This record gives sequence, structure tokens and C-alpha cells, in this order.
Amino acid sequence: MNESFLHYVWQFQYFDKNNLRTAEGEELTIFKTGSYNTDAGPDFLQAKIKIAQLEWAGSIEIHIKSSDWLAHQHTGNGAYENVILHVVWENNQSILRKDGTAIPTLELKHRVSKELWSKYAKLVNSSMNIACQSSFSDVASITKLSMLEQAMMRRFVSKSSEVKNLLNENQGDWEETTYQWLARCFGFKINSEPLFLLAKALPYKIIRKHSNNLLQIEALLFGQAGMLETKTKHEYITALFKEYQFLSSKYSLAGSKLNPAQWKFLRLRPANFPTLRIAQLANLLQSQSGLFSQIIEGTQEEWKNLLETNPSDYWQTHYHFAKPSKRQEHALGEESKLVLMINAVIPILVAYGKQTDNDMLVEKAANWLQALPAEKNKIISYWNSLGLQAESAFDSQALIEQYNHYCSNRQCLNCAVGTSLIKP
Repeated sequence: MNESFLHYVWQFQYFDKNNLRTAEGEELTIFKTGSYNTDAGPDFLQAKIKIAQLEWAGSIEIHIKSSDWLAHQHTGNGAYENVILHVVWENNQSILRKDGTAIPTLELKHRVSKELWSKYAKLVNSSMNIACQSSFSDVASITKLSMLEQAMMRRFVSKSSEVKNLLNENQGDWEETTYQWLARCFGFKINSEPLFLLAKALPYKIIRKHSNNLLQIEALLFGQAGMLETKTKHEYITALFKEYQFLSSKYSLAGSKLNPAQWKFLRLRPANFPTLRIAQLANLLQSQSGLFSQIIEGTQEEWKNLLETNPSDYWQTHYHFAKPSKRQEHALGEESKLVLMINAVIPILVAYGKQTDNDMLVEKAANWLQALPAEKNKIISYWNSLGLQAESAFDSQALIEQYNHYCSNRQCLNCAVGTSLIKP
């Protein structure tokens, strides 16, 4: 037994309500179950019930055992003083309020069908990657669509919350936030953290002052990344070093320079080396003057063109400093551009749209996703094997969120498909 199951049972009233009484023997009538609370405090808020002849309005708290009230230290916590009913699986102890009065308790142990619990237990204890995969083909198409819409909405909220937290750190500066967010995404997981730290150590306002000079932007990025040293006679590297020495002194940057050991090269394909990613980022930063304004005001096609970034000539024959390679175009690949559109550009659009209550921007983000090709990875292949095909990036993002948040954590009771398979 777990509290998530009891939340589900209470919310949808999947228990026997005949001759409903509290553990104290008083007649109980439920008018309103209340709204599920995702924040601190009681589990359900604004419920309405009647005990004996007296109507009550307030909160509902749910536990497996009534003694959990004490174990969770709710006694004396003002947030729980408004609890009008304690719903438990097993009533093993009478619970009193601070004033000594008993909290009315409803025990569900003998009121929930064994079949309901069995269906739930079978799902959450499944050893399959997707718990419901053996029954997935039986689920109605409209239920699957509801699952995808719910997952996509959650992904939008989750990503926009991350952006908002970063925005708060930057005191409401959207350009700085966009620059830092984009830099982190340019790290493509392995080097996302050091690239994010690099952006924080090198403010965008400094970059923008040199937006017409690619060499200076490269010098600032590579120098602040801790990657420049003087033991070389190569003209390009020497020029970078001299530029960084001057600019570092001008902007007092030396104290926030990164350590070279923070960058990861091991087991990476050369095309993913952080040196090349920084060179690509430098070219993008040099190509326009306002990242945030470009996202909000620009078109998807304009951003596709911006991501056609090709680093400077030195990086057409190098993946690393002083290590020549065969000349080839080191622009971002199609997969990398897709990842950046999905993870860097669109979340900014959604976050600003939500902050300003501009539904048009959120719709614009959804349209951009629907116009992009679906991602291809292990998670998408799981869904494909169940007959659910991702037709666009909108679909693949929803399926990734569904798998990572709901399926992997066995959150079947919060999923449209899961609840359709479990309900009586």
C-alpha cells in the first residue's frame, strides 16, 4: 500500500460509500473531495463534508496508518489545523488536535476492492520499460492523445520553470538568461555545466560590445574557459592570447576564469569536443546582437539559418588547439541543430509567453515543434514498438517526458492511460 494509491482512491471516490461512518462511529457524507495539493501542507484543499448533522469545509490529509500523522510531525503544525478529515488505510491510533479534540478519521481498509489494488500493483510492479505495454494496444486513441497532451503540457511547464529560475538569478535580464541557457545547451549534456559556468563568468553585455569582431569573441570565450596558453607560435592562437590578455584586464575577468580540467574530452567524438562547440557558439554570438529579441521576434526559418553557424577558418582544420585535422566543414550537424531548437530556443519562447500570459507565444513554440522532425532515440523506439509513432518534435518531446516522468517513476495514477487501465 502507498499514499499515491490512496490519493487516487480518495480523489475519484473509488471505495464503498454505503453506510459511510468515521472511525468514531459518526455518519459521514462527502460533498466535495477537494483539490489535490502539490505544495506543502494537507493533501487536498477546500473539501466539504458532513459529519453527523454538522457540515465542515477544510482540508483532507491522507496516510497509510493514522499514526503517520505523528511520524510526519503534523501535530502543532498550523498548516494542518484546518484538517476536517483524516483518511487512512488503517486506523491504528486515535489522533488529537492541539486543543485535545479528536480528528475525525475514515478508514478505507475494508472499503476498497481487491481488484482495484491488484490492477494498480500489477502496473507499478511491472518489469517492463513501459508498465502498460502489454495492454497498450487496448487503450482508446483519444486516451493516448490525452496522455501526450498532458505530458507535453508538463514539459512546457517544467522547462519554463527552469528558465524562470535562471531569470530570477539574473534579476529579470532576459538577454543574459537566454545567452546562459543557450551556452548550457551548446554543451550537449557532457559539457553543459562548464559551458554554463563559462557564460556566467563572461557576461553577455561584454560579448555584445564586441559583436562585430569574431576574433575578440573567440578570445574572450577560449580565454575565460582557461584554454589559452602561450607555448605556441601559431599566429591564430597568439592573436587570441594577446586579445584575451587585453580584454581580461579591461573587464577584470581573470578571477572568474575556469580551470581547464573542468572540460571533458574523454570518450567524445571530435565533433563534440568543447573547443569546437565554443568556436561554433562564438560564430553564432557574432552573427547578431540580441539573442532573446531574435527568439521572440524572429521566425523559425531565421533561427534555422542562425544555427547554420560555421566556425572560423582555424576550426575547419582543428578539433583542438595545436592538433590539426583533415579540412572539412565543422558546422553544426542536423541532429545538433534539432537539439538546440528544441532545448535552447523553444523553452525561452515558452517561458516568456507564460510569464507575460501571452498564449500566442506558447502557441508559436508548439507550432515550431510540430514543424520540426521527430527525434530518434532509445525512448522513442520503445513507443514505436507499441505502435505509437512520433510524427514531429512535438510528439517526440511529449513521449520523452511521458517516459522520463511518468513511466520510469511508475506514476501510472497520474497518467490518462494508466488510470484508464486501473479504474473499476
